[in-house]
Amino acid sequence: MLPVPSKPPKTLGRFEVGAKIGGGGMATVYLGREVREDGSEALVALKVIRDEFANDEQFTAMFVDEAKILARLSHPNVIQTLEYGVTGQHRFIAMELLTGRTVADAWEVVAGTGERFELGTAAWVCARVAEGLHSAHELVDETGAPLSVIHRDVNPTNIFLTHSGEVKLIDFGLARARVRASKSADGIVKGKIPYLAPEQAHGKPIDRRIDIYALGTTLWEMSTMKRLFKRDNDVATLRAIRDAHVPDPRDEDPDFPEALWKIIDRALRRDRDERYATAEEMRTDLDAFARATGPHAPKLAAFVERVFPGGEARQTKWLRDAASVRVSAGTMAPPAPVPIASSSLLEADGGPASRPLPTLPPPNPPPRREPDAAKVDAKAPKAANDKAEGRTVASKPSAKKAPAPETEKKGKTKKTKRRKRGELAASPEDASEDKRRLYLIVGAVVAVLVVLAIAASR
Repeated sequence: MLPVPSKPPKTLGRFEVGAKIGGGGMATVYLGREVREDGSEALVALKVIRDEFANDEQFTAMFVDEAKILARLSHPNVIQTLEYGVTGQHRFIAMELLTGRTVADAWEVVAGTGERFELGTAAWVCARVAEGLHSAHELVDETGAPLSVIHRDVNPTNIFLTHSGEVKLIDFGLARARVRASKSADGIVKGKIPYLAPEQAHGKPIDRRIDIYALGTTLWEMSTMKRLFKRDNDVATLRAIRDAHVPDPRDEDPDFPEALWKIIDRALRRDRDERYATAEEMRTDLDAFARATGPHAPKLAAFVERVFPGGEARQTKWLRDAASVRVSAGTMAPPAPVPIASSSLLEADGGPASRPLPTLPPPNPPPRREPDAAKVDAKAPKAANDKAEGRTVASKPSAKKAPAPETEKKGKTKKTKRRKRGELAASPEDASEDKRRLYLIVGAVVAVLVVLAIAASR
């Protein structure tokens, strides 16, 4: 067990520790300096687990999980992890230091001016993200076995645009991989809610195609300057995700390129088997679309400077000032957030991207009524009243599906049944299992009878 340290570190691995530039939650971020043999210097970001968590097995496992995944990621479009380890009493991860802004930052500014991203550049940016994603998805261990890495948090806040026109996918802190020692608790969904895939909203197993769906959502938003699934609250947002209705931009903009819409449409298919199978397939189509309006790196650099005028100069000055600090005293916050390879350890509770989803009712739930003969015998006027008052009237089920509630397997757990009904998490207000089964049976019978009454009245 590592003893709890009492002073900030002076060196971590081959890096000198300089100014504190951020942190919170379980980790602190410092500016690091590597002095090379030729006398030149390189600046890095050093994420260090905080003293009070140094001996906590859960947090240490999370930290080691991140480090193992990040150390294997090596791609120009993924923020680079340079080193990780333990120096004395301190666990640390050293990452390349980037300056620029996120797609989310740019989207907010551009949306406020009534402008939009140039479509070719938006496609090119997402192509670079897809390229970085594919490299992560294809990672293998030292034996050649797939690591099954899934980012799980692809969204505009985790796509970084540098002042030099580079595109970097950041924040793999929520990434899932076969080698992780720390596991998510049951009922916890990782990732920002508006960018979840339908299978996540339904509590189904996930694979790399949820990252493709999230990137498709991001591209739709960059191309239309609207939010796709974001609503006024989480419940409404989850309903939109579960419905998976994706408006065709061509309905409002006849000039919207059909080739770009085909890419977005395929990435956002509700049935994941109809989506791109790999991020590399999506990258190929995006680059084919963007090629006609390239080169895009200088255009992207000019765009970042135009949207954030003077931003590069301010960050350069901050870096110069922070690099002159040899002993950390207080925090020298950068003028714009400095991205790191993973931020989950900077959140006190795992962050808003790691939490239980609210409970949703099943789609088109059957009405729950007491078995009353007069109500059961209701004809078409009753059904019409139900519709007028906003109550859901079930559509006519097939002959094979109608008895389903009566033949519910007794051996199934409460959790399995909730998933089949489309609920996302257990609710503390749920009734007992026997009462639930009775309500389901009664509701299904009433729904069938109402539908038969409608059919008889026609």
